[in-house]
Amino acid sequence: MQVAEPFWVVAKTKAQRESWAAENVARQGFDFYIPKTEPTKKPKQRRRFLKPQCLFPRYIFVKTNGRWRFLLSTYGVMGVVMQGQQPAVMPSQAIIELKAREGTDGLIMLPTASGFRFNNGDKVRVNSGMFSGYTGIYEHHKPDDRASILLEFLGRRTRVLIGEASLEAAE
Repeated sequence: MQVAEPFWVVAKTKAQRESWAAENVARQGFDFYIPKTEPTKKPKQRRRFLKPQCLFPRYIFVKTNGRWRFLLSTYGVMGVVMQGQQPAVMPSQAIIELKAREGTDGLIMLPTASGFRFNNGDKVRVNSGMFSGYTGIYEHHKPDDRASILLEFLGRRTRVLIGEASLEAAE
């Protein structure tokens, strides 16, 4: 009898139940992997209450050597991502590469947004459009080459979306 080489199956979990699903997978004797990243801090949120967040929310990777249907009745698992009649498989090399990016705390180090001209918190000035001449604080990059900016406007800080090309660094 030939034993199949182990592979990683992609399982979809219930919302915010990745750890619970993984615990139930482990109880059945299978390895799992949940890649986690540094938590994002929201305004007015205390750092000590933040938990690491899943890199792929609602998904875990389960290492198996061919058996995968047990996942369909595992608590916390909603189903298995399929490719036709077979489960979707995460290449072992991809899992190895994700694990290689983990720091000593077990969290994956994500690359910084190197393609953007400004970093969060930078002071910027709008050089064209209806907000031309206003200065504000750069928050973050949005799709379609837009940026979220906090502008001092009408006596208060107002969040606006402005094209990246309309911004310049302010002193």
